[in-house]
Formats: sequence, structure tokens, C-alpha cells
Amino acid sequence: MSTPYPFDIIDDSELRDLRVEWERRRRALGIPEPRTDLAAIDLGVQRRRLQQKGEASIPRKVGQQRTAFTSTNPRLDFKFLYPGAWQVREFDQEGHSGVFVLGPRNRGDTFSLTITVHVFPAWERKGKFATVAEVVEDYLRKNRQLSDFREISRARGTFVGVDAVEIEIGYTMLLPLNNLNAKETPIIERKIVFKKGPQFYELAYAAVAEDYYAYLESFRDAVSTFKFRREREEARVFQPLVTLTPTYAVREKPEGYETES
Repeated sequence: MSTPYPFDIIDDSELRDLRVEWERRRRALGIPEPRTDLAAIDLGVQRRRLQQKGEASIPRKVGQQRTAFTSTNPRLDFKFLYPGAWQVREFDQEGHSGVFVLGPRNRGDTFSLTITVHVFPAWERKGKFATVAEVVEDYLRKNRQLSDFREISRARGTFVGVDAVEIEIGYTMLLPLNNLNAKETPIIERKIVFKKGPQFYELAYAAVAEDYYAYLESFRDAVSTFKFRREREEARVFQPLVTLTPTYAVREKPEGYETES
């Protein structure tokens, strides 16, 4: 059962509650919902149309202005680029810190896609976990309880000079939440977990399935530009994980393919 807001400890399950609470407050305050360039809503469809027209140059993504995330919170000692039209929300409570970058609402206006960075203490700072493997297993254990849960992919690599694991899962949620007319909605999440010093970091992306691949480029941009402010650029070591070299970032049908009746 989800812990009511405000909560004592933020972990993977409570991040979802925090996102819901932010949506409730946004609506109560009359803050416009985040929007981005409508041309990016279905990148896959646009790419296929250009291919069918015989265009020589197929854009990797729809261009949009990007903004650098920085924070005065010393625990959020990193920066990365995100779409400038998206909204940012930081949190810092009970040793857990992080940032939500909220993107567009889905077509049914029931879910905002998000890019998040979550920072929490490791065992040596009285945290719950000692290794990345333990964090990943706890994440899977909690999410296996969700309807239609499946682990889509998992990869190991190096990120900002340390070992990292990237995992992608899918499940369904009843949306809108606490609504008699809620419908089962497929969700896909992707997360990179690594340990830097005495802290764990999680970079995550979540969206309804129909929007997931259209906006995956924004998460890949955040990952590829992520770095710690205190580190020199030349000291940054990076080996690509699944996020940066996916074979299925945009699932395209072969040219001329049509569904048979």
C-alpha cells in the first residue's frame, strides 16, 4: 500500500506517490499542464512518413530548446539537459533528494511522463543498501506486484566512471487514480542505477506505452549530458548502456508494410 503524503522516507514506491501529489497541487494552483512541441508527440510516425516520401535525411529527433538543470541543493550536485518546456520539481526529505522533470500529459490526460533523478544514501551512510544489485532487486521486488508486470531488458555498463545497471520494465495502472472510470493503462519505465561514493543515483524515465518511444530521445539526451559539476569534462568516463544504443528506440515497420485485414 502506498504511503500517504507527506511520507517519512522516499523510496521507489513513494516516488510515484510524489508525482501524483505534484499533479494534484499543480491542478489546485491552476498551473498549466506541461506541454512540448506537438510535432514530437509521435516521432516514429513522422520518421516513417519522411521515409515513405523518399527524404534523404531522416531526423533522429524533433528539435526543441533544451535547458540545463542545476540546483543549489548540494546533494543534487549534477547537471543535465532537458526539454525547456517541461516543468521541474525538486524534493529533499529524510536523506532522499531528487528532481522530477514533468513532460507532456498523455492523450487521455491521466498521466504525465517524467524524467527523474533520485539520490539516496548507501549502507556506509546508514542507508538500506550496499550494492547496485541490491537496489535493482528491491526495485523489481516492489514492481512485480503490479498488474501485467514484465522485465523488458537489462544491461550492465559504465556510467560517469562507475559500474551501472540499466533496466526496463512494463506494467499496467488504473488511470485516472481513484476514479470509478479508471482504465488499465500500459506504462513503461527505464532506469539507470549506479553508486558514486557513499550515495546511490537513479536516472529514470516513465511514460504511457503509446508515448514512451516518441519521447525516449529526451531521456537519452538527459543521460548523455549528465555529469557531476565538480568533475572536469576530460575526467568523465562513459561507456554506452542500452539507453544510448537501443535497437528499438523507435519501433518502425519496414517500408511499405501494412497490417493485413
